[in-house]
Amino acid sequence: TKGAANIRREMDFEANTLIGSHGYCTQDLVNLLLTGDAYSNVFNGVNRLDKDMILKGVEIQSDIGFLTLFERYGHCNVGTFYKCPKYPVWVICSESHYSVIFSENSDIILGGDGKFDLNYYDELARQDEEIHLTVEPGSYVPPGDDDLVPPIDDVIRTKWARSQVDWNGREPFL
Repeated sequence: TKGAANIRREMDFEANTLIGSHGYCTQDLVNLLLTGDAYSNVFNGVNRLDKDMILKGVEIQSDIGFLTLFERYGHCNVGTFYKCPKYPVWVICSESHYSVIFSENSDIILGGDGKFDLNYYDELARQDEEIHLTVEPGSYVPPGDDDLVPPIDDVIRTKWARSQVDWNGREPFL
């Protein structure tokens, strides 16, 4: 196995933990589970802030992707190693928990034109039916002032900019 000492060296600060406040997993743990490395950030590679301060992100293209609502709010920038994984599967961090979107079509990883379908699964929603989302890049119509936007729609737009998300008759999760 990798060992605790090696995991600590991968983190930005050796005092970081894998489990944070309220028993939530930290980004270091999410990265360890998705990539095998406990880096503290979701951007590609390293960011050197000065001669002594280096922030570490994902080093290679991940098998499984990662998208987060925190990017929509401007708190981080998810790199292409997570946005364009080897397989069309993305773990989603939204509203303090994790869910997953995936597709049977690997062509959507790099973008492309036209509509495509995503399958969405959220264990906390106690789903008993499949949820198919249809995503149409470039066709986003902003909601009215009183309309609520599902957070998952905003997360999807961090990967496929200006996309309209259709829940295909299902009630969106808010």
